[in-house]
Amino acid sequence: MNPTNPIFRIFYRSICMSMVALCCALLFNQFSPKGLPLITPYRRISIGDKTHKIPLFQTRRFLKDRSSMAHVHIPEEIQLKSVSFHYENSSAIFIDTRNHENYTEGHIPRAISIPLEFFDFNSEILSELSKDQRIITYCDGEECSQSIDMAVYLEELGFTNVYFFIEGWLEWQKNGYPISEGDRP
Repeated sequence: MNPTNPIFRIFYRSICMSMVALCCALLFNQFSPKGLPLITPYRRISIGDKTHKIPLFQTRRFLKDRSSMAHVHIPEEIQLKSVSFHYENSSAIFIDTRNHENYTEGHIPRAISIPLEFFDFNSEILSELSKDQRIITYCDGEECSQSIDMAVYLEELGFTNVYFFIEGWLEWQKNGYPISEGDRP
């Protein structure tokens, strides 16, 4: 290509301007308190014999603030027998992560409905809970990962005693445990 060609000059200038814009954006992101990490941090979660990487969805500033905090408990899977024990002894808060329609059709009695799709890190419900309160999240069953995502979000917020019931609502129902219907826990 001939550098004196007007098309070449336009192309060259466009590339240069794009590179300058990209560098400015990267610098702004780096020094912004709400900047996003360029490489998504993740947490390893074990489900049975498998280990999964679950991305963390917090801003870099929040993650830096949390790095000095000790992690007491990483969310882990809990089995039906333990879930039943905590239900019978009222020793855990249950969070149903399914959509509102599914919740009203049937849920574990006393479970709070927090659909994952509407999850808010500043939720009023969560601010009322103690950070060391045992929390069990669930959704439909093994094909649904919303309970895992919710457990990770809660742990990111500083809750230290969080579990996810991967077998979820379908297993609870299949084994004949009590159910509630409607909007109320």
